[in-house]
Amino acid sequence: MTAHGEARRAFIAIHLSQEARRQLSETIASLGKGIPNSVRWVDPDGIHLTLKYLGDIDRAMIEDVLQAMEQLTNGSLPFQLHLEGLGVFPNQRRPRVLWAGVGGDLDALGALQEKVEVAMSGLNFPRERRAYNPHLTLGRVRDTISAVARQRIGDVISRGSLAGADSWPVNALHLMRSDLTPQGSVYSTLGSVSL
Repeated sequence: MTAHGEARRAFIAIHLSQEARRQLSETIASLGKGIPNSVRWVDPDGIHLTLKYLGDIDRAMIEDVLQAMEQLTNGSLPFQLHLEGLGVFPNQRRPRVLWAGVGGDLDALGALQEKVEVAMSGLNFPRERRAYNPHLTLGRVRDTISAVARQRIGDVISRGSLAGADSWPVNALHLMRSDLTPQGSVYSTLGSVSL
């Protein structure tokens, strides 16, 4: 933290449509019936598609990040995404994170995410070493459960489905703030730029 003010956990993300959030809410409710008390489910209203996690940034950096976002979106056109499939990280035998996938114009999404990486590296944010894997986190498996229970979760997810919701337009990038509370993360928008 610098003398300019408090640091904020920040990331750059794409918002989902209300219809996509509704469908994810129904999916979480359905999965929760088959996986009782083993997963900390996320609030569907807070689900977003992260393009770049920035970590703790000083309040003075917010304007620089927003200016870089504005520049990187020059020439970028809106595109369409939709929900597609369920999965787990790191694997079905030892799931830790349960997620929903996205489909649609993944080439445009990948190109936009790469522009974000390049722009943020210009502001001294380290580049992500892993390849970008777009996903929407639905829940996190509790550390205290047994290997057998973990396997059962993997099986439930592999049998689960996510019917395709309507596509939604991606027409803006959002700089988001994450505040940790005892009830979970609370998200707020620090600024947005249009494609």
